[in-house]
Amino acid sequence: MRIASLLVLAGCSQVARTPDPTPAGQLAAIEASNDLDGGGIGKSDAHATVVVVFASWCEHCHRELEILGRLRPTHAAMRVVGVNYRGHEEYDHRGNPVALRHYIAAHAPWIRVVPADDKLFETLGSPPKVPTIFVYDRNGRLVTTYDRRERDEPDAGELEALLGKLGA
Repeated sequence: MRIASLLVLAGCSQVARTPDPTPAGQLAAIEASNDLDGGGIGKSDAHATVVVVFASWCEHCHRELEILGRLRPTHAAMRVVGVNYRGHEEYDHRGNPVALRHYIAAHAPWIRVVPADDKLFETLGSPPKVPTIFVYDRNGRLVTTYDRRERDEPDAGELEALLGKLGA
């Protein structure tokens, strides 16, 4: 089932959709995954978990990771997990593990990155565009999904408001 829901704040003209409150195993699948270094992601006490499906070559993703990086100091109760867009679908070898590690080290050393395999990608609804952003509350319930098929990625104000609402 494709999960497509939006958070509408001031200035946004898109229609909001209520997310499915129990997306089958999305966050659990991420928490059961290992990061690029083989360490388990595991559960978290964070008030909000932001999962960003991204690619190291994606300019939209660069902007979103920069925004999340700027929000981190004021939202200490937020956890951010990156899911690397499937390497075999990236082009010109720009998503290879070396390029990915270089990008993360230079631009987002604070993020834990999970390499996506087909099963995880399917669990996330096979997002065709990056970044796709999922936000979960402290109980693991999906609060919203920012899906680029339907709208632009969220700006800092939009994410700030949502994180504040979640107590992150």
